This record gives sequence, structure tokens and C-alpha cells, in this order.
Amino acid sequence: MPLRRVFVIVLSAALLFTFNVTVKANDHLRTQYLHSHLNRVLVTRDQDLSSKLNALVSVASNDHERAWLIYRWVTNHFKHDSHLASKIGDPKNHSLDQLYKLAGGSCAVYANVVQRLMQQAGLEVKTIYGLAKGGAVSARRNGKAVNHVWNAVKVNGEWRVIDATWGAGYVGNEGFQRDQSDLFFLIPPEQAVLSHFDEADELGQQRQFDVNYRLFSQLPEDALYAASIGFDARAILEVRRTHLNVPLVSTFDQLPGSFKVIQAPVAGRLGRTQHRFKIESLVYEELMLLQGKTWIPLQKQGRVHSLMLKPNKGELLVMGRRPKQQDFEALLAYTVN
Repeated sequence: MPLRRVFVIVLSAALLFTFNVTVKANDHLRTQYLHSHLNRVLVTRDQDLSSKLNALVSVASNDHERAWLIYRWVTNHFKHDSHLASKIGDPKNHSLDQLYKLAGGSCAVYANVVQRLMQQAGLEVKTIYGLAKGGAVSARRNGKAVNHVWNAVKVNGEWRVIDATWGAGYVGNEGFQRDQSDLFFLIPPEQAVLSHFDEADELGQQRQFDVNYRLFSQLPEDALYAASIGFDARAILEVRRTHLNVPLVSTFDQLPGSFKVIQAPVAGRLGRTQHRFKIESLVYEELMLLQGKTWIPLQKQGRVHSLMLKPNKGELLVMGRRPKQQDFEALLAYTVN
């Protein structure tokens, strides 16, 4: 290859790297700006709802940002309150101002408010009644089994699922606990089918990924979380579709972005053959595989930790240690036959 040609390729690669770093830096600054703007609008008093909405989305440069600002507003302001939900009944019978002043209710309230606000902001949005993981069938609507209500919004020509109820927090032993998360904002279609099932399949996503009610009912509750940390959603579906008695990899609650699985078995029960583990993390300084009393370090190169291993029979844990910490935290768990 001519020397000039090599120089051009190397230079192009360097420019591409610089461009990618610059884009990521700009994205980070933009995200910080949107967060700051959101907080300023939220603390502004003496604004009617319409004025507050206009102020909120005034800085949005596209539909994605408009949708995110509204999603974050709703998940910040409303709380899940079953007692209040029974008093409200059908949220369609109340004005948006009334619902906003009540500031709580069921998933139906969340979805109804999201739809109204997003429509006022010029977005194309739907309310969907169906089944979500983690709950039994609680009602029927138009002949369909229902236990949850959520939304879908069209962004860049594609329908994406939004679940503001889940994004606001959860109901624990001490009642509603606010724990805002973007995991449930614009969920990719292949991941949405792991956690949300609409019998009418209004978005066509279940047909696209061949997910029927039987398959959906056999998916574990943490399938969406597994996909969000890097496991291939299609691989998760395939394991459950072809090996109904094989559990999926066990996951543990970690903050979003703590680590990303580049390569690791999706099935939770492994044979005694070679398996590759490749995990990216800026949070964990050291990653280890734990079998019994044996600790096996993953090789670290930059932010990527990797290892090829033929495990012994028993429990296999992927563990991570943060800088300046002595204890390791469990990230993934398997059983080896």
C-alpha cells in the first residue's frame, strides 16, 4: 500500500476519533443544559399549566427533546397513589389542570397526562392498555386483558414506548418511592416487547419480533433490565423461545451506566465448555469471576474487562470492585451444570 494512502487512512481515523469524542462531549453538554432548564422551569411558580408547558419545551430542538422534557416533568411531579386513583376514577373525566393539582394516581393518570401534554406540544402520541411484567391481570378492556397503561410516541418516524409510571419510581413497603429513570423513556422496540404486551399490537412490534402471549408470560421480570445493560434482546427471546426450562442470566440492581455487557452468556444455566465474558465499565476498577472460594480476574484493557473461561460445576458470579473500595458487588450470576 502506498505510504500516502496509509497516511490518509491514519489521518482519517484520527479525525473520526476526534469527531466522535467531540460529539459525545457536545451531547453531554446538551444533556446538562436540558437538565438545568428543566429544573428552572419546575421551580417557577405562579405559572398556569399551558405557560409552564410552553416554557418547558421552548428550548427543545427536536421531538426527542420535547418528549424527554415532558416525560421528566411528569415523573418528577406525579406519584403513584392507589387511594387517590380510586377517587379520580377515569382520568378522562378530569381536566388536565385538575389532575396536575392532584399530582398523583394510577398508571392511567400518568398515561393520560403524558398524552395530553405531548399532544399540546405537537407530538403524535397514543395511550396503550395492556399487560406489563410483574402484575396479574386486573381488568379487561374491549375484551383485552389489562394490568397496566402506558404510552407510545412517534419520534423520527418510529413509534417508541414510554412508561412514565415506571419511570417515576416504585411502590415499596413504605409506599411510593420516587426513583426517576430514563430506562423507560423511548424503549427500543426489541426491548419493549420484553416488558409490555398489547394484545391488539397497535405498534406492530410483537408481530415484528414474534412475541405472543405465551412467550411474553414466560419472560422473567428483569428481562428488560438485562437488555438495558447490554444483553441482546433478540437472544433473550430466542433462549426463552427454544429452551423454556432454561433460566436467563440473573442480574442485580445497579445504577444505569455502571457497566455494559459486550459479550456474555444469556442463558443462566451453563455447560462446562468455554464461555467468553467481555464487559465495559468506567465505574468498576476490577472485575472478577467467583466460583466457590476461587477468584479469577478478568483482563483489563482500558475500560474493557474480558476473559475466556471453562467454568467448574456450581455457582458462577461476575463481581465488580469500585476504586477505593474493598468489597466486590455482584453483577451477574449463573449456574454451571
